[in-house]
Amino acid sequence: MRYFRILFLATAVLFTANMVFAADEDIPSIKTTVSRQRILIGDRIRYKAEILSKLDLEFEFPKFKNNKIDECEIKDSGKEARTFLFGRHSYVFWLDVTSYYIGKRKIPPIEIKYREKGEGNWKTLKTSEVTFTVESVLPRNVRLQDIKDIKGPIYPFSFLKLIMWIIAACIAAWLAVKLLKKLIRKKPPKLPYELAVEALEVAKAEFSKTGDVKAYYVAVSDAVRKYIETVFKLRAPEMTTQEFLSSLGASWKIFAGYKELLRIFMEACDLVKFARHTPSKEEIDSVFISAKKFIEETKGEYVPV
Repeated sequence: MRYFRILFLATAVLFTANMVFAADEDIPSIKTTVSRQRILIGDRIRYKAEILSKLDLEFEFPKFKNNKIDECEIKDSGKEARTFLFGRHSYVFWLDVTSYYIGKRKIPPIEIKYREKGEGNWKTLKTSEVTFTVESVLPRNVRLQDIKDIKGPIYPFSFLKLIMWIIAACIAAWLAVKLLKKLIRKKPPKLPYELAVEALEVAKAEFSKTGDVKAYYVAVSDAVRKYIETVFKLRAPEMTTQEFLSSLGASWKIFAGYKELLRIFMEACDLVKFARHTPSKEEIDSVFISAKKFIEETKGEYVPV
């Protein structure tokens, strides 16, 4: 009879516990702990968040930026899962942390997402804040100012090394002066005919890439007009072809042979620029040759101001 009563009481206790667990199976409980309350600087301490539930759950644990949580550094982490009597589950999320700051440290509350396996929506659990103390490895009665920094090495004086350093400094100064003079030495400005020929070559190279006849003729014409303005002091870029040819009639500076050459050259350019004339390959080559010939044969007319 006595054993029957003990068996009955045990069954009642287990049944009651199972009913309690069943009543709150949808509400997991969470407990946070640290393995020690006091550590020395640099020592590790284990932080645990244990979740108990009747349900079979899956979790999404937080990620910590730069492996830091508050003023503590995370050295390692992991998770564990176990199943107890009556299908009770235990899930443990742990961190091994340390701190290099003396005094009271804290691990703030952490949000952990969970859901029953097969469910879609996440729910959240929040841990409680835990604290621990970090102590210095120095004895309590030692002050930091009592520790003196080490002195640097003492080198014997060497007169020979001093002479070598002086010579090296002189050579470096001489090289620096030479380099500075070379850098500030300005190149002589290019002459007008050099700039004009350079512009013609650029126009030719661009035409070989794009095949744009009109842009080519405009560039060649502009190069010649700017050259004339600089050398013969005529406002060629601002004049129409007719105005320009009329101004040549009153100018004694340009020889008669060049006037005719320029007339043919500029009228050919106008046909392409304004009349949409499509020149042949021979005409294109002829325009370039005429412009370059005029520039090279009149370069002696330029007198620098």
